[in-house]
Amino acid sequence: MRTKCFFWILVSMLLVSCASTKFEGKAVLMGKVCDMDGKPVPDYHLNLGIGMNAVTDSSGIFVFRDVSSGFHKLSGGGDGWKNLCETVDFHDRKTIFCVQVERIDSLLDEILPLVEEKKYADARKLLANSRQYNEKNPSYKCLCALIDFCESPSEKTKKSFDEMLEKI
Repeated sequence: MRTKCFFWILVSMLLVSCASTKFEGKAVLMGKVCDMDGKPVPDYHLNLGIGMNAVTDSSGIFVFRDVSSGFHKLSGGGDGWKNLCETVDFHDRKTIFCVQVERIDSLLDEILPLVEEKKYADARKLLANSRQYNEKNPSYKCLCALIDFCESPSEKTKKSFDEMLEKI
């Protein structure tokens, strides 16, 4: 009985070690960025956290070459999109990473409760995370104007907010 149990433990260990896909050296890490409906997101800028950058093509595909096996921080953003920050587990050369991102407009659902609670600094901080790629985006500007108006209601801030609403 003891020998049989020991045998199955050895078999299990052998299977686990054979199934391990961790690789030596470097490989190509690739993937696709899609919206919440599964449609490709072109021109989304990505950083792998080890000084590597990529931009998605028209099909939402990104490629990083010469990447070591391990955990890597994947971050990025794009005009009209919320920023992304995830850790990817790159231990299998065959893995294709699929990442979903939300439109910048979806921040409204997160900002409104903060504005209602008069947590304007928190609302601005939330927006600031997506500033790099969205400073010129009309939806982004409208969300900024909304926070300004709610925090300091005046004719000037109302006019600014109204102007931004007309642009989206």
